[in-house]
Amino acid sequence: MAWEIERRFLVRVADAMWLRLGEGYHLRQGYIRNGEPSVRVRTGEPRGAVLTCKSGHGIRRSEEEAVIPGEMAQVLFQAAEDRIIEKIRWRVGDWELDRFLGPLDGLMLMEIELDAEDQPMPPVPEGVHILREVTDDKRFVSGYLARMPHKTQRKLVLEAYKEVKGWKGLSD
Repeated sequence: MAWEIERRFLVRVADAMWLRLGEGYHLRQGYIRNGEPSVRVRTGEPRGAVLTCKSGHGIRRSEEEAVIPGEMAQVLFQAAEDRIIEKIRWRVGDWELDRFLGPLDGLMLMEIELDAEDQPMPPVPEGVHILREVTDDKRFVSGYLARMPHKTQRKLVLEAYKEVKGWKGLSD
């Protein structure tokens, strides 16, 4: 069994940073099963379509992945029905920066994969400002986001940034 040790953060990104980032990868993720384990199909990665099973919560979770044929991915997206999210992902040093699309537009999360739970994090990329850690906040787990009705997704994005003292960057 493989383990993923990952921390996630709600962030804001300076306008100038977006210009430096380039195109990124347009990821599409469909959730076939939520719960234990979560089963996800994703397209848009350089390695192709990927099927992932994850269990657990918090910073350390079990994770198994397999690259699958594109035709199989399309069948699995049909099985996911409306439990699909889309985002653009950029690799920024050791970090991954996600900017969500559709009803989740405006939500920006940054992730770091670590080798150990107590490993110090690398410096945050210049132009990215961490607002708060959301690793243990289930509202920011992609499978949970995908289950939400679109109206609820939009409300979450607006509320998430309002919860951060002094943040006035998003509106309806």
